[in-house]
Amino acid sequence: MIYVDSCIPMYLVGAANPLKNRVIELVPVLVRSGEELVTSAEAFQEIIHRYLAVGDRQHLHAAYEAMNEIAASVADVIKPDTDRALALSSRYEGLSSRDCLHLAIMQRLGCRKVWTYDTRFDLVPAIHRIQ
Repeated sequence: MIYVDSCIPMYLVGAANPLKNRVIELVPVLVRSGEELVTSAEAFQEIIHRYLAVGDRQHLHAAYEAMNEIAASVADVIKPDTDRALALSSRYEGLSSRDCLHLAIMQRLGCRKVWTYDTRFDLVPAIHRIQ
């Protein structure tokens, strides 16, 4: 199981960026890998937040749909996830609140791999970051 971070569809549909080509290369590889690609409702919220903040509705819809296509399943965010995120925020002070929530959801799902270019996940030894 691989957790897909919100940055993945944003790199995929966004402007030219060195990571865009890497994401384009990895999409078919990871989709065909046999591992389930999962995300959470929080990742979708992050996509909405980012593109509304910069007033870019065109890329908002493209990134949202890209995440729909990439992720085979979407986990809900539940209260125990926020409780765990709070605890994780003390253990991993370098993680943002959103990172802590993603990590909490990953732990609930038993997921130890994350597809992200957010290097802060490297602070968590039990997590393998796909890049």
